[in-house]
Amino acid sequence: MKLWEMLPEQVREAARKNTPVLIAAGVIEYHGPHLPIGTDFLIAHSIVEEVARRCECVAAPPLILGPTGSWAAGPLDGEFDFPAEPFFHYVKAELRGLLDMGFRRILVLQHHQGPEGVQSLCIRRAASELALEDGRARGHSWGQRPPAEQPRVFDRIQVLAPTSFLSGEEAQIPWGHGSLGETGYILGVYPSLAKMENLPAKPNISWLKESGKATAEMGRRWFDLCVQSWVKALS
Repeated sequence: MKLWEMLPEQVREAARKNTPVLIAAGVIEYHGPHLPIGTDFLIAHSIVEEVARRCECVAAPPLILGPTGSWAAGPLDGEFDFPAEPFFHYVKAELRGLLDMGFRRILVLQHHQGPEGVQSLCIRRAASELALEDGRARGHSWGQRPPAEQPRVFDRIQVLAPTSFLSGEEAQIPWGHGSLGETGYILGVYPSLAKMENLPAKPNISWLKESGKATAEMGRRWFDLCVQSWVKALS
């Protein structure tokens, strides 16, 4: 279900049943001449979209812009460096809105710079502030009350990666920035958006040197692994 397509009665019922909410988070950033600038977002979005087709969950409005630090390129190459502080406030407002609707299991599927990247840290900061605000609203020493009287404020929101529910070799997807993993993924899931003919035979950017080895088969396999692991975890 997509939140923006739901009726009020459906929202109330989904919250009552503790239906998980998924939010795709990525950025708009240069990924080389061969990949779309929305590569990070598209990877997260494709998994959320497919998981929402296969199991009962709610897809909330995605986070398509975020801080990039203009690391990969500049605006003329499609780099969109959204400032961290307003991004944090936007994320916090969206998460607060979902909590106010009654949702208590919110999973942000974030794909950009990994768990210690600026975007991920902003989302985690928003989640932690909401947890503390709602806990403190109960007064002090509320952790001493019987478990049934304690709100579970600390685990309502999780920030996860596409591979968070995978283990072993399956979890070792070589993402890289515009490299083998991301190139293969786009070839496999969004083939019309990849233009491999734009990639030089010998790229002069270090993080693009493995990109030409990517195949659609690789990407489709990684997509299937990620989706299946999320469906299993949510079901």
